[in-house]
Amino acid sequence: MALTSALRLSLACLLLCSAAPKPTCDPSACTPCPEEDPEGTTTPTAAGCCPPCPPPCACPPYLESDCEMQGFASGRVPAGRSFYIDFARKLCTCHPAGDITCAPLCPPLPPACRAVGSPVADGCPRCVCYDEEEVAVPAGSVATRGSQICTCPVHGGQLQCRAPGSEE
Repeated sequence: MALTSALRLSLACLLLCSAAPKPTCDPSACTPCPEEDPEGTTTPTAAGCCPPCPPPCACPPYLESDCEMQGFASGRVPAGRSFYIDFARKLCTCHPAGDITCAPLCPPLPPACRAVGSPVADGCPRCVCYDEEEVAVPAGSVATRGSQICTCPVHGGQLQCRAPGSEE
């Protein structure tokens, strides 16, 4: 009889413990992760439910000058923050796992591109045509050169000019 009573008491304790209200986690009670945490050890807590702050990323040696120029003088980039490289043609981001990845911001060139240049201020390479003065004209655009109307084909290459009113 004592064994059955002990089993009933244990079962009752298990049921009561699992039915007890659990504390709710309020994400707004978590302190924000600091921008600069030299040791990378700060862990915000609010009733023990807040996640630890992700560690900052260390700039690799080949990116150190880019990191410093953009305000990360310690060589550490906080998780979630980004910086530009290659004349703002790539964006590098620090991920919560502690690694930095860089992605190109320029659209890829089509494989049929006949001539490449940077006719736009963003510096991204594009299909172009060059005129006599070696000025890059964006592919697919129309430009005037003196009294002529010139068209650059969609894949760049040779600028095609004609006199106004003449048919091709």
